[in-house]
Amino acid sequence: MISNLENNLKLTTMTSVQKVAIPSLIEGRDVFVKSKTGTGKTLTYAVPVIHSLQNITPKISRSDGPYAVILVPTRELAIQSFNVLQRLVKPFQWVVPGVVMGGEKRKSEKARLRKGVNVLVATPGRLLDHIEKTKSLELKRVQWIILDEADRLLDLGFEKDVSSILTAVKNSLHSGVRCQTVLLSATLSEGVERLVGISLHNPLSVDVTTEDGGCEKKEATNAQSSSEASFTTPQQLKQFFIIVPSKLRLVTLAAFLLMKNQPEESLATKMIVFMSSRDSVDFHCNLFEKSLSSVAKVRLVFFKLHGNMSQSERTSVFKSFSDATRGIMFCTDVAARGLDLPHVNWIVQYNTPGNPADYVHRVGRTARIGLKGNALLFLTPAEVEYLDILKQHGISPEEILVNDVLKTLTGDASLKIAKNVDQKAQESATELQNSFEDYVLSSDLCLKAAKTAYQSFVRAYATYPSSLKHIFHVRNLHLGHVAKSFSLREAPKELFQCKKQPKAQKRKRGGEKKPVKAKKRITEYSSDTELNGPFPKKRKKPKNKS
Repeated sequence: MISNLENNLKLTTMTSVQKVAIPSLIEGRDVFVKSKTGTGKTLTYAVPVIHSLQNITPKISRSDGPYAVILVPTRELAIQSFNVLQRLVKPFQWVVPGVVMGGEKRKSEKARLRKGVNVLVATPGRLLDHIEKTKSLELKRVQWIILDEADRLLDLGFEKDVSSILTAVKNSLHSGVRCQTVLLSATLSEGVERLVGISLHNPLSVDVTTEDGGCEKKEATNAQSSSEASFTTPQQLKQFFIIVPSKLRLVTLAAFLLMKNQPEESLATKMIVFMSSRDSVDFHCNLFEKSLSSVAKVRLVFFKLHGNMSQSERTSVFKSFSDATRGIMFCTDVAARGLDLPHVNWIVQYNTPGNPADYVHRVGRTARIGLKGNALLFLTPAEVEYLDILKQHGISPEEILVNDVLKTLTGDASLKIAKNVDQKAQESATELQNSFEDYVLSSDLCLKAAKTAYQSFVRAYATYPSSLKHIFHVRNLHLGHVAKSFSLREAPKELFQCKKQPKAQKRKRGGEKKPVKAKKRITEYSSDTELNGPFPKKRKKPKNKS
């Protein structure tokens, strides 16, 4: 095992969490691991699992079925974990890993399970489906259950599925036999604490929270009551924010991408841009691919990743971006948890995450395992109060000025010392904005994509939790300026009108139906768009005959 780690995985030292957790796992204890993103949690459980299985005598056979079940929240994380296991079992060919997940063909997965898998990586929904319908899947020999990214498993609504899987495993085991359980999470929530209490027996808590990477080891019963409000991010991560009016957001993002992809940059830039919806991902990736490449001084390579893509597309993008030396990937939160994408040096959060935990997971895609990284958060002037929320959780990013970013668009280094540099930058920004708008108006398909992305953004903005409504509220948006950020010259008027026809229909005397006209809610922005649909019709009060 050690020789394989050194020669094939090029690992010579352990991280703090691995030093503390691995010995306890080899001893057979249940362990709850709370650790920063990028600290090597996958190997923390994978090494003890493979070590224990290869040590069984007589040797295990693939026909025995699963000895270990690893539950992960997303397909990309399932693929990544499976790849790590494949490299770990290289010296132990008789230990066979496998993966089942949504988006793949059930028939081929059934054939794989029938042939035999010893370490099974799975997403909860698909595994539960196989437990219920695939007779060849037997769980009577399961010795390990791993719940990776436990908080995300709960966020995605898998709590019921996870409970059903744990119950199925427990019922399949022989009387008196108990399997070892490991739960891993970067953040601690009430749901995770509840899961620890249900699934772990007398667990040990391994908590990596100190800035110097130190690791605290204690009994989980003492740790559960201390659910800290603060989150920890890697010390080598530099965090920034930029305050941008809505109408300048698009050109500012474009300018920032150009600024970080200059020929004079010593390191190739590999960047992830998080957005609120898959429509925004599709629109921005297509827009920049067609319009921005012509003005960039280096070749820009764009990728996109979201949940509406087919599994083969998602797998291809994940592999291509991982192997690339430079590139810009637009994505939703499907890429926010657990993924180890090599050499990513910038994380851009174009749309603000719903809570600080999501912020921590997003920026955790960079500055991994001791490497340096940077993160930038976009805010509008009305959203500045979100910085106070981050500060309450121990996160204090530095400010980058909009004008400093827009200067990139002037394209002339001599202008950086000129007095009219800001004016030149504004003119260049206006010119770039006009080119984006011309592209959107060039075809009905492009215009439809822009309108759809705009609509999805406004709808997503309305879904912020109630605790943040005082910062993120649809009424705070200037919809005309928001439209500019999607290259629309004016806010579409038809997008949010109620499409359903009223059920009640009045009839004319001749027998023809007369449609009932619904009254529209008049708001501050009713000239731009209709957000709330029609008011219910008020009943008339009966007149007093007296």
